[in-house]
Amino acid sequence: MFQVSSFRFHKITATLIISILGMFFFTSSISAASVDTEEQAFVDLLNAYRKSLGKTELKITKPLLNGADYFAEYFANNPDDSDANIHKDSAFGGPEERGDYYGFYFLTENIGWGYETGQAIFDSWKASEGHRENMISSGGRTVGISRYYKAGATKDGLSVEWFWIMDMSDEGLERLAGNNLTDSEMYSRSYKKISVTIKKKNKAGKYKPKKWAEIKVYDNATGRLIDHDIADKNGRCKVYILGNGKKVKLKVASFKGNKTKSFTISGKKVKSKTINLIKNKKYAIKI
Repeated sequence: MFQVSSFRFHKITATLIISILGMFFFTSSISAASVDTEEQAFVDLLNAYRKSLGKTELKITKPLLNGADYFAEYFANNPDDSDANIHKDSAFGGPEERGDYYGFYFLTENIGWGYETGQAIFDSWKASEGHRENMISSGGRTVGISRYYKAGATKDGLSVEWFWIMDMSDEGLERLAGNNLTDSEMYSRSYKKISVTIKKKNKAGKYKPKKWAEIKVYDNATGRLIDHDIADKNGRCKVYILGNGKKVKLKVASFKGNKTKSFTISGKKVKSKTINLIKNKKYAIKI
């Protein structure tokens, strides 16, 4: 009666193709999105589980919500469709194509049916090796979750009624420079943002933007990676942190020598600093 199914896209073959198509569809993907109490409960459970394993927290974004909402409704209306059982729909095809359309880089997808609560679907996916691996993917950065109710729905002759979809992305890390995660994509939760401009000194002694450099943010107390991003062509990247009052460490990778970083922390009081970072040295910032 209660079932789940998982799908993981092979990142090595998908990276360039999905990144290029993601650029084309991006602007049309931002629309109204919402998360109900049980969906939020699932995300909270998922993040607590990921944190216990030293993984990044997943941020909810509108493109992923929209993609998950679409497929949850489609699956609820076509529960015995053999293609839907293998994560395909008649309009777009597989989850990577849905990611192209809704404006996110697809990483993993879980589907499930017959579970009403966030706790129940979390427990079910956690108990299944494939679904568990999808939920704790090290590359995960953003997430969309949707449950759809279809009164009287049956699957394989059994009453199910509730249908769940979880989509995960490593937004900003596997897409081409210039396609970084943006504020407009974020679902309305209390995130702290650190905006970083990464520059490298050239032969003339001037600092110029450095694309493809990577910024990483770690929890100061535990050393857990909270979020990370790849700089766009202008050397800009953003990281998003859940909660207030945390002390974090910034670390820069991907190129040698001294670096100049400027970052601002959003909130009622906007702070800004410029610091020189030495390769692989970590700097503590209180937010």
